[in-house]
Amino acid sequence: MNKYDLTVAFRPAADGEANTEKLEEKLEKTVAVLGGKTGKMTEMGRKQLAYKIDNLAEATFLNWTLELPGEAVVQLEKKLTIDRDIIRHLLVKGT
Repeated sequence: MNKYDLTVAFRPAADGEANTEKLEEKLEKTVAVLGGKTGKMTEMGRKQLAYKIDNLAEATFLNWTLELPGEAVVQLEKKLTIDRDIIRHLLVKGT
């Protein structure tokens, strides 16, 4: 299993907290199904975007450390791309 860092920018909700918890649960379930483990999660908060994405000027950012088998990375990328709550994501191999 390889270590990865995942940063996600997602749509901010009016209540904020519930949306973060929902996304965290969804990601943990997805990673577990793919045979991996989630590690430390860091909430980076709501930030102003450099340019509008889907008519949104702000997004909430989260960062996770993950352990995934190499073949599961492509499947995770596809699931993150399809999710409508996620505006952008970045998955890089950690050390």
